[in-house]
Amino acid sequence: IMVVSGAGISVAAGIPDFRSQHGVYQMVEEKFDLPDPQSLFDIDYFVHNPLPFFTFAKNLYPGKYSPTLSHKFIRALEDKGSLLRNYTQNIDTLEKEA
Repeated sequence: IMVVSGAGISVAAGIPDFRSQHGVYQMVEEKFDLPDPQSLFDIDYFVHNPLPFFTFAKNLYPGKYSPTLSHKFIRALEDKGSLLRNYTQNIDTLEKEA
């Protein structure tokens, strides 16, 4: 079985998405003086000022959010040996926490 998942399964756990009105880009734009919200993930900006990225990453540190049913399902597939691939854009590792 192959799983393709996006931000929605983690948004249900309380992790903000990136582009909505209350998303990550909006939050970092309000909190940090970034030239562009996507600078958070730009290596050239990181070299200049790593604080915004580390602050963001700290908020995603494992243990702060609980896995959703979708994360638990992906983990169950893996535990049963049925998961061939899990393609995801998520960086929260909640399927490993499940």
